[in-house]
Amino acid sequence: MKNTSSTTFQLYVSGLLIVKLPILLLMLISFVCLISFTSLDSSKTMIISLIIGWTYWEFSSRFWIKWALKRNFEKDELYKIGSRSLILWPRDKKKIDKIAAQLSNKNNL
Repeated sequence: MKNTSSTTFQLYVSGLLIVKLPILLLMLISFVCLISFTSLDSSKTMIISLIIGWTYWEFSSRFWIKWALKRNFEKDELYKIGSRSLILWPRDKKKIDKIAAQLSNKNNL
C-alpha cells in the first residue's frame, strides 16, 4: 500500500485503540482494584499490573500486526509506525515476519 498520510494515520490510530489505550486502562484498573481489595503494598501491586499489561500487549500487538497485514500494509511501514508509536519493540521485526509468513501459508492452502 502506498505511504499516504491517511493510511499512516489509520495505522497509528488503530494501534492506539487496539494496543495502547486498553493496556493503560487494564493497568490502571488492576492497580486500583488490587490496592482497594487486597492487602498488597503498592510495589507488588505495580508489578502485578505491569504483568497484566505486558500479557495483554503480547496478544494485542500480534492482533494489530495481523490486522495491518490483512489490510495490505507493508511490513516496513508497519514496523516503522509501530516502533515510533511505542507499540512495537526493536526486536519485533522478526514477529512481523513470522506473522506475515503464517498469513501467507494460510492463504496458499
